[in-house]
Amino acid sequence: MNSPTSTPSEAPGIDAQNRHIAQQAGLDLDLESQVPPRYGAFTVTTLSVILVLLFAALIWILI
Repeated sequence: MNSPTSTPSEAPGIDAQNRHIAQQAGLDLDLESQVPPRYGAFTVTTLSVILVLLFAALIWILI
């Protein structure tokens, strides 16, 4: 009776075949190597204002 799962001895061949198919299809791009987008000046300014307001509210509540 044949098992639908691969045995450990078959795994390297199957992995190599999957890598080859992914390379041919162009699906082998490494997502971790992509640089995340940088935050713009508007976003940084908005976040800074929000943080300052939250800090001021915290000081107001504690005093």
